[in-house]
Amino acid sequence: MNQNIERIEVFLDESKEPLQVLTSPPFKVKLDTQAIPDGPHTLRVVTVFKGGKTEESVIDFEVDNLPSPYVEGLDEGQQVRGVVEFEVLTGDYNAPKSKDRLTTTLAVLSSVVILGLIWAYFAFGPTSKAIVEANAAASEEQAAVTGDAAHGEKLFAEQCASCHGAKAEGGFGPALAGSALLDNPEQFDKITLEGRGNMPPFGNLSAQDLADIRAYLSGLAGGGASEAAPAPAAGGSEGDVATGESIYTQQCAGCHGPNGEGGFGPALAGNPLLDNPNEFNKITHEGRASMPPYPQITDEELAAVRAYLKTK
Repeated sequence: MNQNIERIEVFLDESKEPLQVLTSPPFKVKLDTQAIPDGPHTLRVVTVFKGGKTEESVIDFEVDNLPSPYVEGLDEGQQVRGVVEFEVLTGDYNAPKSKDRLTTTLAVLSSVVILGLIWAYFAFGPTSKAIVEANAAASEEQAAVTGDAAHGEKLFAEQCASCHGAKAEGGFGPALAGSALLDNPEQFDKITLEGRGNMPPFGNLSAQDLADIRAYLSGLAGGGASEAAPAPAAGGSEGDVATGESIYTQQCAGCHGPNGEGGFGPALAGNPLLDNPNEFNKITHEGRASMPPYPQITDEELAAVRAYLKTK
Protein backbone atom coordinates (compact mmCIF):
# COMPACT_ATOMS: atom_id res chain seq x y z
CA MET A 1 0.00 0.00 0.00
CA ASN A 2 1.16 3.53 -0.75
CA GLN A 3 1.94 4.94 2.68
CA ASN A 4 0.83 8.39 1.47
CA ILE A 5 -2.81 7.26 1.11
CA GLU A 6 -5.04 8.59 3.90
CA ARG A 7 -8.36 7.10 2.75
CA ILE A 8 -10.42 6.04 -0.27
CA GLU A 9 -13.98 7.33 -0.73
CA VAL A 10 -16.48 5.57 -3.00
CA PHE A 11 -19.44 7.53 -4.41
CA LEU A 12 -22.44 6.28 -6.40
CA ASP A 13 -23.82 8.48 -9.19
CA GLU A 14 -24.25 12.13 -8.11
CA SER A 15 -24.37 11.42 -4.38
CA LYS A 16 -22.44 13.91 -2.23
CA GLU A 17 -22.14 11.39 0.60
CA PRO A 18 -19.72 8.49 0.07
CA LEU A 19 -21.17 5.02 -0.25
CA GLN A 20 -18.18 3.70 1.65
CA VAL A 21 -14.96 5.11 3.15
CA LEU A 22 -11.94 2.78 3.17
CA THR A 23 -9.04 3.54 5.50
CA SER A 24 -6.99 0.35 5.42
CA PRO A 25 -6.36 -2.51 2.99
CA PRO A 26 -7.78 -4.67 1.61
CA PHE A 27 -9.90 -1.96 -0.06
CA LYS A 28 -12.97 -4.07 -0.82
CA VAL A 29 -16.34 -2.51 -1.68
CA LYS A 30 -19.64 -4.41 -1.37
CA LEU A 31 -22.37 -3.02 -3.64
CA ASP A 32 -25.94 -4.38 -3.40
CA THR A 33 -27.22 -3.79 -6.94
CA GLN A 34 -30.74 -4.85 -5.95
CA ALA A 35 -30.95 -1.70 -3.81
CA ILE A 36 -30.49 0.60 -6.82
CA PRO A 37 -32.60 0.94 -9.99
CA ASP A 38 -31.81 -0.98 -13.15
CA GLY A 39 -30.03 1.08 -15.78
CA PRO A 40 -26.76 3.02 -16.16
CA HIS A 41 -24.84 4.17 -13.08
CA THR A 42 -21.49 5.74 -12.27
CA LEU A 43 -19.06 4.80 -9.53
CA ARG A 44 -16.51 7.42 -8.47
CA VAL A 45 -13.46 6.29 -6.51
CA VAL A 46 -11.58 9.18 -4.87
CA THR A 47 -8.15 8.50 -3.34
CA VAL A 48 -7.22 11.10 -0.72
CA PHE A 49 -3.49 11.42 -0.03
CA LYS A 50 -1.86 12.90 3.04
CA GLY A 51 -1.43 16.60 2.42
CA GLY A 52 -4.79 16.98 0.69
CA LYS A 53 -3.96 15.80 -2.84
CA THR A 54 -6.71 13.67 -4.42
CA GLU A 55 -6.96 11.31 -7.37
CA GLU A 56 -10.29 10.31 -8.92
CA SER A 57 -11.31 7.34 -11.06
CA VAL A 58 -14.76 7.08 -12.71
CA ILE A 59 -16.30 3.74 -13.66
CA ASP A 60 -19.55 3.54 -15.68
CA PHE A 61 -21.61 0.38 -15.29
CA GLU A 62 -25.17 -0.86 -15.85
CA VAL A 63 -27.47 -2.75 -13.50
CA ASP A 64 -29.84 -5.37 -14.94
CA ASN A 65 -31.33 -7.44 -12.14
CA LEU A 66 -34.76 -8.04 -13.70
CA PRO A 67 -35.01 -11.07 -16.01
CA SER A 68 -35.95 -10.81 -19.69
CA PRO A 69 -39.67 -11.21 -20.47
CA TYR A 70 -40.83 -14.84 -20.52
CA VAL A 71 -43.93 -15.92 -22.41
CA GLU A 72 -45.84 -18.89 -21.00
CA GLY A 73 -48.41 -20.57 -23.27
CA LEU A 74 -46.95 -19.61 -26.65
CA ASP A 75 -43.85 -21.42 -27.88
CA GLU A 76 -41.48 -19.98 -30.43
CA GLY A 77 -42.43 -21.08 -33.93
CA GLN A 78 -45.76 -22.54 -32.77
CA GLN A 79 -48.57 -22.46 -35.34
CA VAL A 80 -51.77 -20.95 -33.84
CA ARG A 81 -55.33 -20.09 -34.96
CA GLY A 82 -58.21 -18.13 -33.53
CA VAL A 83 -58.00 -16.66 -30.02
CA VAL A 84 -54.80 -17.47 -28.18
CA GLU A 85 -54.28 -16.77 -24.50
CA PHE A 86 -50.82 -16.64 -22.97
CA GLU A 87 -49.11 -15.01 -20.01
CA VAL A 88 -46.14 -12.65 -20.06
CA LEU A 89 -43.92 -12.86 -17.00
CA THR A 90 -41.52 -9.94 -16.54
CA GLY A 91 -40.08 -7.91 -13.69
CA ASP A 92 -40.31 -10.97 -11.45
CA TYR A 93 -37.20 -12.44 -9.86
CA ASN A 94 -38.97 -15.80 -9.68
CA ALA A 95 -39.92 -15.85 -13.38
CA PRO A 96 -38.43 -18.69 -15.44
CA LYS A 97 -35.34 -17.87 -17.48
CA SER A 98 -36.01 -16.85 -21.07
CA LYS A 99 -34.59 -19.18 -23.71
CA ASP A 100 -31.64 -16.98 -24.61
CA ARG A 101 -30.60 -16.77 -20.96
CA LEU A 102 -31.17 -20.48 -20.47
CA THR A 103 -28.94 -21.18 -23.48
CA THR A 104 -26.24 -18.95 -22.02
CA THR A 105 -26.52 -20.68 -18.65
CA LEU A 106 -26.24 -24.10 -20.25
CA ALA A 107 -23.22 -22.95 -22.24
CA VAL A 108 -21.53 -21.74 -19.08
CA LEU A 109 -22.33 -24.98 -17.25
CA SER A 110 -21.04 -26.98 -20.19
CA SER A 111 -17.81 -25.00 -20.13
CA VAL A 112 -17.43 -25.66 -16.42
CA VAL A 113 -17.98 -29.41 -16.93
CA ILE A 114 -15.49 -29.54 -19.82
CA LEU A 115 -12.88 -27.59 -17.86
CA GLY A 116 -13.46 -29.89 -14.91
CA LEU A 117 -12.84 -32.95 -17.08
CA ILE A 118 -9.67 -31.40 -18.48
CA TRP A 119 -8.48 -30.61 -14.95
CA ALA A 120 -9.27 -34.15 -13.81
CA TYR A 121 -7.31 -35.59 -16.72
CA PHE A 122 -4.20 -33.57 -15.94
CA ALA A 123 -4.61 -34.01 -12.18
CA PHE A 124 -5.06 -37.78 -12.18
CA GLY A 125 -3.99 -38.85 -15.67
CA PRO A 126 -0.66 -40.42 -16.66
CA THR A 127 0.87 -37.03 -17.53
CA SER A 128 0.35 -35.46 -14.09
CA LYS A 129 3.52 -36.98 -12.67
CA ALA A 130 5.56 -35.68 -15.61
CA ILE A 131 4.12 -32.18 -15.14
CA VAL A 132 4.91 -32.17 -11.41
CA GLU A 133 8.45 -33.36 -12.12
CA ALA A 134 8.90 -30.66 -14.80
CA ASN A 135 7.71 -27.94 -12.42
CA ALA A 136 10.04 -29.19 -9.70
CA ALA A 137 12.95 -29.15 -12.15
CA ALA A 138 12.10 -25.59 -13.18
CA SER A 139 12.03 -24.49 -9.53
CA GLU A 140 15.40 -26.11 -8.91
CA GLU A 141 16.81 -24.44 -12.03
CA GLN A 142 15.51 -21.06 -10.82
CA ALA A 143 17.05 -21.56 -7.39
CA ALA A 144 20.37 -22.50 -9.02
CA VAL A 145 20.67 -19.13 -10.82
CA THR A 146 23.36 -17.04 -9.14
CA GLY A 147 22.69 -13.32 -9.13
CA ASP A 148 25.14 -10.58 -10.13
CA ALA A 149 24.56 -7.72 -7.67
CA ALA A 150 26.39 -5.14 -9.81
CA HIS A 151 24.20 -5.87 -12.83
CA GLY A 152 21.18 -6.01 -10.54
CA GLU A 153 21.92 -2.50 -9.27
CA LYS A 154 21.93 -1.19 -12.86
CA LEU A 155 18.67 -2.97 -13.70
CA PHE A 156 17.03 -1.74 -10.50
CA ALA A 157 17.99 1.88 -11.26
CA GLU A 158 16.56 1.57 -14.79
CA GLN A 159 13.40 -0.42 -14.05
CA CYS A 160 12.43 -0.06 -10.40
CA ALA A 161 13.95 2.94 -8.62
CA SER A 162 11.38 5.49 -9.81
CA CYS A 163 8.64 3.72 -7.83
CA HIS A 164 10.53 1.84 -5.08
CA GLY A 165 13.14 4.49 -4.24
CA ALA A 166 16.77 4.97 -5.32
CA LYS A 167 17.92 2.57 -2.59
CA ALA A 168 14.72 0.49 -2.45
CA GLU A 169 13.56 2.44 0.59
CA GLY A 170 10.05 2.73 -0.85
CA GLY A 171 8.05 5.54 -2.45
CA PHE A 172 5.08 5.10 -4.75
CA GLY A 173 5.76 1.37 -4.43
CA PRO A 174 6.65 -0.54 -1.22
CA ALA A 175 10.16 -0.75 0.22
CA LEU A 176 12.10 -3.73 -1.14
CA ALA A 177 15.26 -3.40 0.94
CA GLY A 178 14.81 -5.93 3.75
CA SER A 179 11.55 -7.23 2.26
CA ALA A 180 10.61 -10.81 3.21
CA LEU A 181 9.72 -11.29 -0.46
CA LEU A 182 13.43 -11.64 -1.23
CA ASP A 183 13.33 -15.00 0.57
CA ASN A 184 10.68 -16.23 -1.85
CA PRO A 185 12.25 -16.00 -5.35
CA GLU A 186 9.30 -17.68 -7.06
CA GLN A 187 6.79 -15.17 -5.67
CA PHE A 188 9.13 -12.22 -6.28
CA ASP A 189 9.58 -13.22 -9.93
CA LYS A 190 5.86 -13.88 -10.44
CA ILE A 191 4.85 -10.42 -9.15
CA THR A 192 7.57 -8.73 -11.21
CA LEU A 193 6.70 -10.53 -14.45
CA GLU A 194 2.89 -10.36 -14.11
CA GLY A 195 2.42 -7.10 -12.18
CA ARG A 196 0.15 -6.42 -9.22
CA GLY A 197 -2.19 -3.52 -8.35
CA ASN A 198 -0.77 -0.33 -9.87
CA MET A 199 2.49 -2.05 -10.72
CA PRO A 200 2.77 -2.93 -14.44
CA PRO A 201 4.20 -6.28 -15.60
CA PHE A 202 7.91 -6.45 -16.50
CA GLY A 203 7.84 -9.46 -18.81
CA ASN A 204 11.01 -8.23 -20.53
CA LEU A 205 13.17 -9.33 -17.57
CA SER A 206 14.80 -12.76 -17.79
CA ALA A 207 15.25 -15.21 -14.92
CA GLN A 208 18.90 -14.12 -14.74
CA ASP A 209 17.90 -10.42 -14.62
CA LEU A 210 15.54 -11.11 -11.72
CA ALA A 211 18.20 -13.10 -9.87
CA ASP A 212 20.59 -10.15 -10.33
CA ILE A 213 18.03 -7.70 -8.92
CA ARG A 214 17.35 -9.96 -5.93
CA ALA A 215 21.10 -10.25 -5.29
CA TYR A 216 21.42 -6.45 -5.29
CA LEU A 217 18.41 -5.99 -3.00
CA SER A 218 19.65 -8.68 -0.63
CA GLY A 219 22.88 -6.72 -0.30
CA LEU A 220 20.89 -3.65 0.66
CA ALA A 221 18.88 -5.65 3.20
CA GLY A 222 22.10 -6.95 4.75
CA GLY A 223 23.67 -3.54 5.02
CA GLY A 224 26.00 -4.16 2.10
CA ALA A 225 24.63 -1.37 -0.06
CA SER A 226 27.10 0.93 -1.69
CA GLU A 227 27.37 4.41 -0.28
CA ALA A 228 24.91 6.95 -1.56
CA ALA A 229 26.01 8.78 -4.69
CA PRO A 230 27.02 12.41 -4.23
CA ALA A 231 24.39 15.04 -4.95
CA PRO A 232 24.21 15.98 -8.64
CA ALA A 233 26.28 18.96 -9.65
CA ALA A 234 24.31 22.11 -10.21
CA GLY A 235 23.65 22.81 -13.88
CA GLY A 236 23.01 26.05 -15.73
CA SER A 237 19.65 27.36 -16.82
CA GLU A 238 19.67 24.91 -19.74
CA GLY A 239 20.55 22.02 -17.43
CA ASP A 240 23.50 19.64 -17.40
CA VAL A 241 22.85 16.63 -19.64
CA ALA A 242 25.00 14.19 -17.64
CA THR A 243 23.27 15.17 -14.39
CA GLY A 244 19.90 14.90 -16.07
CA GLU A 245 20.68 11.42 -17.34
CA SER A 246 21.63 10.25 -13.84
CA ILE A 247 18.45 11.66 -12.27
CA TYR A 248 16.22 10.38 -15.08
CA THR A 249 17.68 6.85 -14.87
CA GLN A 250 17.10 6.66 -11.12
CA GLN A 251 13.72 8.38 -10.84
CA CYS A 252 11.87 8.19 -14.17
CA ALA A 253 13.11 5.42 -16.49
CA GLY A 254 11.12 2.68 -14.76
CA CYS A 255 7.82 4.17 -15.99
CA HIS A 256 8.81 6.36 -18.96
CA GLY A 257 11.34 4.01 -20.57
CA PRO A 258 15.18 3.99 -20.48
CA ASN A 259 15.31 6.50 -23.36
CA GLY A 260 12.08 8.39 -22.71
CA GLU A 261 10.22 6.27 -25.26
CA GLY A 262 7.32 5.61 -22.90
CA GLY A 263 6.04 2.53 -21.11
CA PHE A 264 3.77 2.54 -18.05
CA GLY A 265 3.95 6.35 -18.33
CA PRO A 266 3.81 8.49 -21.52
CA ALA A 267 6.78 9.09 -23.83
CA LEU A 268 8.87 12.11 -22.80
CA ALA A 269 11.39 12.12 -25.64
CA GLY A 270 10.17 14.75 -28.11
CA ASN A 271 7.29 15.70 -25.81
CA PRO A 272 6.19 19.39 -26.22
CA LEU A 273 6.12 19.56 -22.42
CA LEU A 274 9.93 19.85 -22.50
CA ASP A 275 9.52 23.39 -23.85
CA ASN A 276 7.20 24.37 -21.00
CA PRO A 277 9.40 24.24 -17.85
CA ASN A 278 6.69 25.59 -15.52
CA GLU A 279 4.17 22.90 -16.47
CA PHE A 280 6.83 20.15 -16.56
CA ASN A 281 7.99 21.08 -13.06
CA LYS A 282 4.43 21.41 -11.72
CA ILE A 283 3.43 17.93 -12.91
CA THR A 284 6.65 16.41 -11.55
CA HIS A 285 6.33 18.08 -8.15
CA GLU A 286 2.58 17.52 -7.67
CA GLY A 287 1.99 14.28 -9.61
CA ARG A 288 -0.89 13.50 -11.95
CA ALA A 289 -3.30 10.53 -12.30
CA SER A 290 -1.29 7.39 -11.41
CA MET A 291 2.02 9.29 -11.28
CA PRO A 292 3.18 10.03 -7.72
CA PRO A 293 4.56 13.48 -6.75
CA TYR A 294 8.34 14.06 -6.69
CA PRO A 295 8.70 17.23 -4.58
CA GLN A 296 12.28 16.29 -3.62
CA ILE A 297 13.61 16.98 -7.15
CA THR A 298 14.66 20.63 -7.43
CA ASP A 299 13.87 22.94 -10.36
CA GLU A 300 17.58 22.95 -11.22
CA GLU A 301 17.64 19.15 -11.37
CA LEU A 302 14.49 19.13 -13.51
CA ALA A 303 16.19 21.55 -15.92
CA ALA A 304 18.97 18.94 -16.23
CA VAL A 305 16.39 16.19 -16.86
CA ARG A 306 14.74 18.25 -19.62
CA ALA A 307 18.14 18.92 -21.18
CA TYR A 308 18.88 15.19 -21.22
CA LEU A 309 15.47 14.31 -22.71
CA LYS A 310 15.98 16.85 -25.49
CA THR A 311 18.93 14.78 -26.68
CA LYS A 312 16.64 11.79 -27.28
